[in-house]
Amino acid sequence: MKYAVVVGAITLAVLVTPCLADPTFYVQANVYPASSATLDVSWQAAVGSFLEEDFDGFVAGSNVDAFAMGPVTVDVGLAGLGGAGTTAKIFAGSWGGEPLGSVYGTVYKYGLLNQDSAGVAHGDLTFTFSSPVAGFGAWVYDNSQSTYESFRMIVTEVGGGTSFVSPVLESGNGAGHFVEGWLGVTSELGITAVSFQVVETGTSTPVQRSFEIDHLQLSLVPVPGAVLLGLLGLGYAGMRLRRSA
Repeated sequence: MKYAVVVGAITLAVLVTPCLADPTFYVQANVYPASSATLDVSWQAAVGSFLEEDFDGFVAGSNVDAFAMGPVTVDVGLAGLGGAGTTAKIFAGSWGGEPLGSVYGTVYKYGLLNQDSAGVAHGDLTFTFSSPVAGFGAWVYDNSQSTYESFRMIVTEVGGGTSFVSPVLESGNGAGHFVEGWLGVTSELGITAVSFQVVETGTSTPVQRSFEIDHLQLSLVPVPGAVLLGLLGLGYAGMRLRRSA
């Protein structure tokens, strides 16, 4: 009987273990003076279905440490230059006036700012997921109009140990201080954490400057895969119990 349990567990392991693969990044800059709200379409086509958070249900100026996207709890943090933090601030766009203030004409009302409760900017805005996700992305906006910076994404997949860095999201209009666009990622293995990092334009050197993100989009791991992983866990637990009996 022990043999049958072991074989069943091994068989399930073969079924649910994906081929190792690096994540796929989607980096699209908004090119001015034209403006496009469709830069996330290629990411959306890749994942098929997704959940979205635009932060419009939050209170302007409040500090966020976590929020739910469907069954997944997304923990918010700050890292990099400026030190570690456990919350990020809800940013109210001012152009156009409340309640429909915007950021550079694209994000209306509220976004998430990489500042802590004391108003200090941090180099990284981080997200950790309560369970692995298949894809994640957001619209990113430069909040420092007098300096030049760009953005990149740092991703940790299931298994940990290795971080993957996206290509840099540069300005698409020739003005380095006016950057806006989409940064997204998909993974066959599943994603456990994502950081958005502000970097010096042309050097990829991390800097400590304010930026905001909005319209976060998250794709869940397909249910059949999750079910098989659960069955594998049960098979392993049963094998341990029989060994100890």
